[in-house]
Formats: sequence, C-alpha cells, structure tokens
Amino acid sequence: MRYIFSWLACVVMLSACGGTDTKPANTPSTLTNNTNTSKVAAPNERGAEVFRSQCMTCHAVDMESGKAPPIFAVKDHTIKVYADREAFIKRVATWIKTPDANDVLMPGAVNKFGLMPAMPQISDNDAQAVAAFLFDTNLNQPDWYKAHYEAEHGKAP
Repeated sequence: MRYIFSWLACVVMLSACGGTDTKPANTPSTLTNNTNTSKVAAPNERGAEVFRSQCMTCHAVDMESGKAPPIFAVKDHTIKVYADREAFIKRVATWIKTPDANDVLMPGAVNKFGLMPAMPQISDNDAQAVAAFLFDTNLNQPDWYKAHYEAEHGKAP
C-alpha cells in the first residue's frame, strides 16, 4: 500500500512540475474516478489541477510529510457530516476561502497542525472545482488510517 502512495506522490509532483503526462499501464492509483477506477485523472480536471498546485503542498498523501491532515482524512471527516454532493462542495469551498475556528470538523488535526490559513487567492469557481474534485474522486485510505482513526475516535471509520 505504501508503494501506491509513493507512486501517487511522484505522479502528482511530476504533473505539478510540468513532468510527464503518461503513467505506466495497469498501475494502481489512490486517486481514481468513482465511475472508472482505471483512470487516474479526475472527472473535474480544473479541480484536480488546482488541488495539485494549491492544496497538495500541505495535504500530503502520507501523514508523516504533511503540514496538514492527509486529504483522504479531510474528505472522510467532511463527507460524514456533508454527505450530499452539493452540501459537501459548499462546505469545502467555503472552508478553503475562510476556515472558521468555531466550525471545525477535525479538532485533533487543528490541534496538531493549526487552523488552515484562508486561501483568498483561490477564486470561488476554483474552490468549488477543488471541492467537486474531492467529492468525485475515490481517495483510498491507507492501511494505517483505521488504527489512527480508532485511537483518535474510539471506533473504526
């Protein structure tokens, strides 16, 4: 499973840095389209592009290297409260632009990493595109996440 995350990090880094657009055939990915699990690119290309350039720097795939919680954990916590696609998109897009310390879904992450800084440089349309990308993309949980979640919350995700 760690190989998958390393591979994904390399693909994302290469894509963000103008590297190759190709991927090895039949290579697994943690970012897949919900309707076509063999595709790496998300259905919302603009959201994927903005995520790679603006969000991935802090929301790393593995817990050790991030400056913020891994993005699959953010999605996991958010979708439990905002399960409807439109509500999820509204919540995430609003949070990207103006995080609110009085409306935190991940208090443990805020204690560990601090409150996410506001991202006013991201347009409203791009914030919504990122939120749609996250909702529509299957973010597989790594093996270590279940134990981490149970330690933090006392029950399996």
